[in-house]
Amino acid sequence: MFPLLQVRVDELSVVPQPLEGIELLVLYQNRHEHPFDRPHGEGWLIREYASLAGLVPVQADTGRFRPFPVAWSRVEDDAPGWEDAWEIVDLDPVNEDDEASEAFFSSFSRYGGTKFGGYPTEIQHGVGLENFVFQVASEEKVGWMWADNGRGYFFRSPSGVWNWSCQFY
Repeated sequence: MFPLLQVRVDELSVVPQPLEGIELLVLYQNRHEHPFDRPHGEGWLIREYASLAGLVPVQADTGRFRPFPVAWSRVEDDAPGWEDAWEIVDLDPVNEDDEASEAFFSSFSRYGGTKFGGYPTEIQHGVGLENFVFQVASEEKVGWMWADNGRGYFFRSPSGVWNWSCQFY
């Protein structure tokens, strides 16, 4: 596995509640295949560090992937996609009104890049909002792609257990 994403939580514009008390988070992924439907620790892993004290920088072998610094920006207007929005509100009235339906898709912003917090940006179907923490997009500058230009979604339960899912085109 290699470190796909390393995040100093204090550099995030928004810190999702499940990351409170964590100073550094590192997402490791299998270099050769996506570990779909595998539990934490089998082909993917998230390490959490409560403190930076005592940590020593190491040169990780990222292979063909290029390290690239992230400049986080704050987003105030992220909205859920159609299927995930049903977890928040009954959209039957929107379904029955062409103007409201058009407004749902054209008047709200959805951000498909790598992000922490907000709402997962669905590609094929609802991702699920419960315990959502962050998503990692396919990133051209890094040379990383989830299957066919997809996104990986990462969730942390209240007990601290991580899981993930992926959607792609």
